[in-house]
Amino acid sequence: MEVESFEVLPHDMVVEILASVAANSMDDFFNAKISCKVFNELAGEDYVYRQMSLDKISRILWWHPEEGNAFIQRCIKCDNLEALYMQGLYECVSLMKLELGMELLKRAAHIGHVGASYVLGLLLVCEGGELKEEGVRLLRKVYASGRVVESRKKYLDVVRNMWWNNVAIFRGEPPRYDCRMQSEHCKRRGWARDIDHYDDTECEQCICRSEIEILYKYGKRS
Repeated sequence: MEVESFEVLPHDMVVEILASVAANSMDDFFNAKISCKVFNELAGEDYVYRQMSLDKISRILWWHPEEGNAFIQRCIKCDNLEALYMQGLYECVSLMKLELGMELLKRAAHIGHVGASYVLGLLLVCEGGELKEEGVRLLRKVYASGRVVESRKKYLDVVRNMWWNNVAIFRGEPPRYDCRMQSEHCKRRGWARDIDHYDDTECEQCICRSEIEILYKYGKRS
């Protein structure tokens, strides 16, 4: 009797192979899943869904919304970072469920998603009060990683494909953060959306002002 080559491999190794495929391409993962019995049996492992790429999820949601949403929820259950990030933004921006959305973003940020830390920082700064300090801390953390431009671009790209409920995010005019040293702190700045770092000498007011400008100017829709 002929034995499939993958049947002789340890299951942990096969799961790692499937996770690697899933992380690179959703299409390749589903093709691999139906290619042999062993792949099909092990493709449902939580670890595989945790690594899953969501590169084609918009297409699935468009043509098969129920299946697509079920797929995203499965990924969220397995702590898939991209699923947590995208669904968190969707809950905040489109569904007005800020508490749920921020909780998903917190989960992603806690596990290590830099983009989620950036968005969560923006939202906390918008909330103001005691939460502003935590928002600034998260923003500084993102800047220290050297990935602020990447995180900002990802955020803008994702939310522009969503239906906006402006009431949820934009409550009237943006909050003001005045600083007597603003011109000195920001004198080397170019366009706000190109800011890639904040100097240690810059105050919270200038950081908040710059990022809120980005949120309102480049994310807001009338």
